[in-house]
Amino acid sequence: MYKIFVSALVFDQGKSGISNYIENCVFNLALNNEIYLAILKSDIKNYTRTHKNIHFIVYPDLLKHTALNILFHFIILPFLISNKYDFIFLPAANRRLMIYYPLYTIASFHDLSQFYIKKKYDCFRMFYIKHFIPLFLRGIDKIVAVSNNTKSDMLKYLKVKEENIIVNPNGFDKKLYDKNKTTKTRKFNLTSKYILYISRIEHPGKNHINLIKAYENLPLELKNTYDLVLVGSDCGNANFIHEYVNKSKDKKHIKFLGFVKNEDMPFLFSRAKLFVFPSLYEGFGIPLIEAMAMNVPVACASNSSLIEIGKDVCFFFDEYDEINIKNTIMMVLYNEKLQTQMKKAGLQRAKQYDWRCHAKKIIKLYEKNKFLQYSKTLS
Repeated sequence: MYKIFVSALVFDQGKSGISNYIENCVFNLALNNEIYLAILKSDIKNYTRTHKNIHFIVYPDLLKHTALNILFHFIILPFLISNKYDFIFLPAANRRLMIYYPLYTIASFHDLSQFYIKKKYDCFRMFYIKHFIPLFLRGIDKIVAVSNNTKSDMLKYLKVKEENIIVNPNGFDKKLYDKNKTTKTRKFNLTSKYILYISRIEHPGKNHINLIKAYENLPLELKNTYDLVLVGSDCGNANFIHEYVNKSKDKKHIKFLGFVKNEDMPFLFSRAKLFVFPSLYEGFGIPLIEAMAMNVPVACASNSSLIEIGKDVCFFFDEYDEINIKNTIMMVLYNEKLQTQMKKAGLQRAKQYDWRCHAKKIIKLYEKNKFLQYSKTLS
């Protein structure tokens, strides 16, 4: 059993893909190790996957301020980490690093979507990503890329040494996403069948407007049968999406559910006729796997890691072409035989992704280094 220091100072109130990753990865690390988790005071209530081996190290909410959080993480945090820990794990290296690393350090890197989505970040944040992130990644012993696509992007844009990157795919909560155990939960007042999209309400990166335009172009019989359900908390430029829907002739069929807790997600998936994922770029795309696990056919954008994860299972569309999105949705909804094939293939694909395997691979990285260091002492 190892003692691992983990930083969750970018937990996003438990409402992002990063927080999903942190909770699931840390929980599975904690099954056989002691975890010392740095977290903001206000985020404790949002942290749901607790375990007796997870010990909170609480920091003040003053660090909610992005600039203070970055400076604290870079300059002060390294000096607060004692040698009582075996190693450091940074679960969001694309956002927070350190000027130096007092112990062996493993860090997970999720995506570089900002290089593909214009104006996703302002010039100051892009400067930080282009210049500071590559510089301080150099001191990390091993970097976990959550997909081959993310690894390729790191080599291309950050010039990281390839031998320092290990591809270790994300997983999903297999206990939670059991298609046979979704009866006891909220009903969300969804009376119609529906097409589902789960993502932060963010423009343009998550591409809601092209999906909504595609939905508007569906035949009337499909719109009268299937609502479009959008799940996720408001994020950057969400007002553009809400304003568009308010003016839409089909707004009565477009439902915003806001942020939904993890324990209620399987219910939403299980009642969906189709899961659509039109995002412009992803480092992984956990909702694809969750939909597959819940026996839901998936149609998604043909970019980034989505191709890697959904190959031979999902139906792909051009995320910039609303008519192509519409045609893909129609093709699946009108073909029951195709839906059955997609469901069967999806269930098999989902079995390949496991948080326990992800956590074990992180531990093996540390143990390999420990063995190498021991071997050196004998030589």
